[in-house]
Amino acid sequence: MVNIPLDLLFITGLLFVWNLAIIHIVSKWVYDFFKKYEGVPAEYVSRKIVHIFNGGITALLVPIFYEGYYWIVIVSAFLFASYIYFRRRWRLMYWFQVKDNAYEVHFALMYGITLMIGVVLGDVWVGLIPILFMSFGDSATGLIRAFTQRRRIKSWDGTVAMIVVCSVIGYWKLGWYGVLSGVVVSFIEKIPRIDDNITVPIMTAILVYLKNFLIQ
Repeated sequence: MVNIPLDLLFITGLLFVWNLAIIHIVSKWVYDFFKKYEGVPAEYVSRKIVHIFNGGITALLVPIFYEGYYWIVIVSAFLFASYIYFRRRWRLMYWFQVKDNAYEVHFALMYGITLMIGVVLGDVWVGLIPILFMSFGDSATGLIRAFTQRRRIKSWDGTVAMIVVCSVIGYWKLGWYGVLSGVVVSFIEKIPRIDDNITVPIMTAILVYLKNFLIQ
């Protein structure tokens, strides 16, 4: 039988409530608010709110509370991916899901996969930095584009926003190598017709892992 500390179970329960509240209450409120502004893709703004407050905030808490129990977060990410996919099939959460793509499902899947890769490689940050780039960096580019371009398009102003955010995160954990990684990943995100919820975390994980060999 798996022995999980009671305080960790309590924290995990709170995070489940937090994540569901962001999905069903906060992001829906954001959608309803921005839907009033003609041309603003409210569903994509709402989706980025989910990425920031679910993906990003949770990722920052992982190394604080879950050392030795990272598998709980990995399993939780896959459970959320399953739930989000189920809702696409059963009753679309229109305020942040769209029929055109299932990228929000990819986000949750890659969340669990990259964290699992980091755990297997013995360095949880190999998994967490890609999640932070994906959650905060990619959300910055999406929000900027939503309000300046008024449509879902990969524009340079969004790329600059992602470079800034990812560079700050990268420098925080990896120094100037992290800044370079943030720039590289930001340009990869701009590649059209490819889901950046897959390319960004994969490329970031590779770059973070290679640091151990490139910089002594």
